[in-house]
Amino acid sequence: MKYIFIASILFNVLYCQQYRGAELRTLDSFLYGRFDARFKPAQGDGLVSSFFTYNDDNPNTPWAEIDVEVLGVYHNVVDFNTITRGQDSHIRQHYVDFNPHLNFHTYSFEWTPDYVAWFIDNEEVYRQTGSHIDSLYVSQKIMMNIWNPVYADWVGAWNSEILPRFSFYDYVSYSAYTPGMGDSGTESNFTFSWKDDFDTFDYNRWEKSDDHTWGGNQSL
Repeated sequence: MKYIFIASILFNVLYCQQYRGAELRTLDSFLYGRFDARFKPAQGDGLVSSFFTYNDDNPNTPWAEIDVEVLGVYHNVVDFNTITRGQDSHIRQHYVDFNPHLNFHTYSFEWTPDYVAWFIDNEEVYRQTGSHIDSLYVSQKIMMNIWNPVYADWVGAWNSEILPRFSFYDYVSYSAYTPGMGDSGTESNFTFSWKDDFDTFDYNRWEKSDDHTWGGNQSL
């Protein structure tokens, strides 16, 4: 099996953040659709492995983000979240009957004008509707990263002795939102567009990043 991995490694440089995470993001942005990733996240206190969409044009346009985040501190939890205008978080701590760090599973979400629904291994497990979904109307990039937040009450206490840690991604796929005319997803409202198995790195689709950070992140 071929897959891509995103690593968090120790980086000891004085007067600099100590750790390097890593990130992939698409060059293109997408408005609505079904987003799938088969991956095995990193285990360990203080770590988050992710698959999500994000409007990187913010603050020129409103904050928009849809998350699948797997916290290394737990052996039976997957976080689902939407973050909307004003950075309002609508998080769901979803309990599962397996340890997500031991094996690959497929995590998906459908984003439409009316709802965002999350799936694990093609079974819908959670759905959000309501007025905050209306504010998710700007295009977003598909992203994956591994990072170590400062928020110990969320992710557990960080201990660099566990490094290195890896998050493995087998594939990512995207299906466009085509209500009434699709071939996949809920009520066949989505049409398959592309799938990347990471047999090679597609520079026409993905951008690598290991040189920026954001508030609350201990890694560069």
